[in-house]
Amino acid sequence: MITLKEYFNKIKKEEAYDFYQRICPKPEEYAKITRAQIYHNIIKLYIDDPEIILRLCNVEEINILKMLLEENISKKNNGYIEYLLINTLESNYLIFSNNNEYYLPEDLINPVKMAINLYNEEEYSLKDVTDSVILGLVRIHNVLTIPEMFQYLQQYNIIFEENSFKTYLKNSLRNNNKIALIHYKKESYLISLEHQYYKEIIPLKANNIPNHGTLEEVISVGKYKINLFKEPIFNFLCYLEHHLEPKYIDIIIDDLILYAGFDLNNPEALEAISGQIPELQEMLKKVLIYFPCWLYNGETKATMLNAK
Repeated sequence: MITLKEYFNKIKKEEAYDFYQRICPKPEEYAKITRAQIYHNIIKLYIDDPEIILRLCNVEEINILKMLLEENISKKNNGYIEYLLINTLESNYLIFSNNNEYYLPEDLINPVKMAINLYNEEEYSLKDVTDSVILGLVRIHNVLTIPEMFQYLQQYNIIFEENSFKTYLKNSLRNNNKIALIHYKKESYLISLEHQYYKEIIPLKANNIPNHGTLEEVISVGKYKINLFKEPIFNFLCYLEHHLEPKYIDIIIDDLILYAGFDLNNPEALEAISGQIPELQEMLKKVLIYFPCWLYNGETKATMLNAK
């Protein structure tokens, strides 16, 4: 089992620096810092402020870290949701895996213990809801102005002022690699960094989408990319989990998000997403209406999350 230090010695310096820059308020310049210094600075950040680790995670991921403090977790196919949680923890360099199990690297055990000792479940559950709703809304729209975001947040009794919202976004380590605030043609927009098509969508997007669904549905999109509170989507995921490994399910879902987002009507593209499997292609057609359409204007059949 390797340590974080050993892992950083294996990966490109750019990858280590990108993560360091993401979590450090005042990172040193790339050209002036070595790979070893990046590692030591990250460990120092965690020791000085262990809550950084908590802020990188949602509640489910924090619970996985708590489990790993007790024992390693067997590496097995637990399904799409567990795959997303584990994948996020791995991409944040908090856990690693070997052939058989997931584990905490030895040099992160004490920082994680310190973080868990500071963990207030009620406080972080509320923050988890806010983070998930913000990410869910951005995933639903791909592009939003700040006034639009405030309008939609108010539907779920989440209230911000503009300055506090910008500060919140800047400090949201969980979302700061998924959402960006950009200026485009003299306007400010919140955009998704997961599917970067804002230049194509801004001129075409509708001003309003009438109903995003319930709070739980938006949270589900924020956590898992899909609305698991729609029975056809839940059944679709169960079907995929029965036939495919989670990493391939994630690819199919990302492809469907793009297909529905642009309201495409392209049988060849849908056939490619299905891997030319007729049964899967028929299922894709049935669930498309439950995926967000970024260009929704009231006329398309991709009717957003409140589709019946």
